[in-house]
Amino acid sequence: MDRIITKEEKLKDTKKKYFRIGTGIIFGLGILYLVNGYLTKKIDRKDISIGIVEKGNVALTISGSGKIEPTLQKAITSPFSSFIEATHKGIGDEVKSDESLLQINVAEAENTLSSMKDEAEMKRVEINKEKLRLNKELFNLKKETQINALQLKSREEALKSETKLLEIGGSTEEKVKQAKTLLEIENLKQEQLTHDLKIKEQGILQEIKSLELSLSIQLKSIQEQERKLEKAKTKTGMDGVITFIKDKVGASIAEGEVLARVANMDQFRIRGKVSEQYVASLSIGMDVLAKTSKATYSGSVTSISPSSENGMITVLVQIDEQEGLHLLRPDMIVDLSIIREQHENVLRVKNRGAFKGVKGEKLFMIKNGIAEKVTIQTGFRNSEWVELKSNVQEGDSIIISPTDKFINSPHIELK
Repeated sequence: MDRIITKEEKLKDTKKKYFRIGTGIIFGLGILYLVNGYLTKKIDRKDISIGIVEKGNVALTISGSGKIEPTLQKAITSPFSSFIEATHKGIGDEVKSDESLLQINVAEAENTLSSMKDEAEMKRVEINKEKLRLNKELFNLKKETQINALQLKSREEALKSETKLLEIGGSTEEKVKQAKTLLEIENLKQEQLTHDLKIKEQGILQEIKSLELSLSIQLKSIQEQERKLEKAKTKTGMDGVITFIKDKVGASIAEGEVLARVANMDQFRIRGKVSEQYVASLSIGMDVLAKTSKATYSGSVTSISPSSENGMITVLVQIDEQEGLHLLRPDMIVDLSIIREQHENVLRVKNRGAFKGVKGEKLFMIKNGIAEKVTIQTGFRNSEWVELKSNVQEGDSIIISPTDKFINSPHIELK
């Protein structure tokens, strides 16, 4: 049967119900506190890198590397095999165009030049002797031709006389026939002499021309040897700074060996290398940023190699006139950023380990000592900058160092 519940029992049940509800709430709050404490990390500011959002340009670039080289430079080479007798300058010295850098032995080269000049003089004498001999032969042949011409004329007169005598009965048919035969013989002889004279004249011209050509070749060899002796003075031919010099006295040198290099340090260019996968994107005139350990310089692409070597394309970059060029040195290594496309006056931040290369980057934005995870849409990026397109304003602070260990934390407390 049903039992009647008293007021005291009802009050007691109500108190138990509220106690259970209160205990559940307290337990839930405790769990939330523990979970929040677990998910919220603490980190020292000195252990992270913080980037400030700013406005500027962000370029889509082709990365490469290169070496600095002077735009104007010259190599001084040995004109012949010899050895170094003395040096007058050292690496780093400034030189003028008419200064000699070192002294090489030229005794053997001078002896060779003297012999060549003697040989040329002998050729001149030989030419004169041949001219005299050939002219004498030509003179004799001309006189013989003239004498035969007179004989031919005499035979013609004799034939006429015999013909007239035959008409008046003072000669015979036999004598006329004999006169005609002698005339024909003289006529053939005259033709032969005339032909020989023409051939002789042409032959003399060819022989003289051949001898003179031989002399001309010898004179050119003399000029070349004189040029080599002048080159052996090792003058620079330009103002500049010595970047290399073979300064070991007594050292043997071969013909064509580089003895020194001189560079004009007023203007530089970069010989760069980029991957051949970018060949379709490269073009002459593209802007370039070249970064050294001390400064960043601007320039433009002036030349692109038509061939690939070991998977790399060679490009030449002319550096613009700007401050800091005095810090550049030949063979200095630079990092190249060839600009393909650029967004100007956009929000950007330094590109560091916090960025994963995706469009929607999960980053920690700092406000009031707490770094809160936010998703930020990105645009162009290069090795230095990342374009930020949403959820940020100029002046915001963002953790840009790697945050992988906080991947499950919605907040980071900064100490």
